[in-house]
Amino acid sequence: MDKILEKFLRKRNQAINNPRKYKDIYLNNIEELYFFIEYGHTQRGTLKNEISPISDWEMLDSELSIPCNYYEMDAQASFVEKRKLDCDRLAVFLMYGYYRNIITYSQKKRFLLRFSREPVGLVSPTSVFHLSVAVILYNNDYAGHFYKLFQAGYMKHWVNRSKSHIGDFIILLFDKVKGGNILKPIVDDFAYQAILDNWDSTDLTEVTAFLNQLCDDQVAQVASPPSKMFFEFDNMNWQFTPYAALMLLTLRAQHGLENPDFEHPGFGNVTSLLLTQPVAPKKDEVLEQLVVKLHEQGFDE
Repeated sequence: MDKILEKFLRKRNQAINNPRKYKDIYLNNIEELYFFIEYGHTQRGTLKNEISPISDWEMLDSELSIPCNYYEMDAQASFVEKRKLDCDRLAVFLMYGYYRNIITYSQKKRFLLRFSREPVGLVSPTSVFHLSVAVILYNNDYAGHFYKLFQAGYMKHWVNRSKSHIGDFIILLFDKVKGGNILKPIVDDFAYQAILDNWDSTDLTEVTAFLNQLCDDQVAQVASPPSKMFFEFDNMNWQFTPYAALMLLTLRAQHGLENPDFEHPGFGNVTSLLLTQPVAPKKDEVLEQLVVKLHEQGFDE
């Protein structure tokens, strides 16, 4: 584990520069959003479907995912540097992710009607982190909307899942604690079944072991080469913030359960990151203009 941790820490130190590297992509994308705000469609145009018309707002894809990536990346760099959550940046990320996920859910619900097959593998595996961030920021409304996508599509294999089981864990934990407790793992030898079964344990030694497992696995997967196919962790997002472990701690705290004072060599003191009240949405002028245009086109959350 020492060599794996060393590689993880080297990559983590480099993450501080990631927002600067990505900023030009983000700024160019703002122009794409203003194009949609002015003309009501993306520069790619609109697809046609005789069975069920495709709305212009359904074509928004990278236009929303790029701001998500940028703000989470910026929050991650801040976390690496200051060892605390940048709630303002995460709140903006969450707002863009909210509309991105609702559009994804709408698209996938209509996919079977339009194309006579399930949208297998067409939902990004990184979308699960939107759910975990919503829980961590105490945004129950957003979390509920994100969960609907996975409630409908997880067991139908809509998510283009990697070799990692962390995404499965985030979905199944929310389903167990706050959803309908109806979902089952779609992978053999699911790595975190014991955590699901005992998420509300009062044995703090056991809970500490659960948190170590989640954090150790994330460190190992971030440090792994792309050939290992942990592809939600092989780009510039999601790598260096312990979202899964922090989500578990947050759900326990919300249910009045005691948490251990947990520290990990890859992430620092994770328990100290827990919030005690909801983080309010942050104003984003571009997104506000975009939402007005979406509603003009009949978009309804």
